[in-house]
Amino acid sequence: MNGFALNLILALVWALFLGEVSLRSLSLGFLIGFAVLWLFRRGLGSAPYIRTVLGALGLAAFFFWALAVANVQMARLALRAQPTPALNPMIVSVPLRLRGEGALTLLAAMTGLMPGTVTLGFSPERDTMYVHAAGMESAAAARHSVQDIEARILRVIGQRQRLRSH
Repeated sequence: MNGFALNLILALVWALFLGEVSLRSLSLGFLIGFAVLWLFRRGLGSAPYIRTVLGALGLAAFFFWALAVANVQMARLALRAQPTPALNPMIVSVPLRLRGEGALTLLAAMTGLMPGTVTLGFSPERDTMYVHAAGMESAAAARHSVQDIEARILRVIGQRQRLRSH
């Protein structure tokens, strides 16, 4: 049985134990079930599920933090008293390790939601993403920013591929 199904069963058992099947009791049961699965991850074989959930939570936390920081940076650039060429607009190509439409769509969406960036598209081979970036120091910094998001997505979905030489 996979970890998610086991977690759902534990949540339902908890709600039935409380005698109340409500969103609150199921949510609490889900959290308690997750803690049980984490404590006994080797015996229950739930380690991959735990890694995926914790990775997804880490990815979400990273994304919201990076989104907040990028918003502040772009607001500071836009609200300066004097005009400045600090926006430094550029189009960069980013070599990718991700494969699969879902993973590439997630990367494009997360990159496009960051202030100062627009995802332009992918190469026909789907191994390079083109991004318009503004407010970054250099093309290397913009590339690193996208590859950081990609690495975090890779950790969540579990792909262990090497970056191809370009």
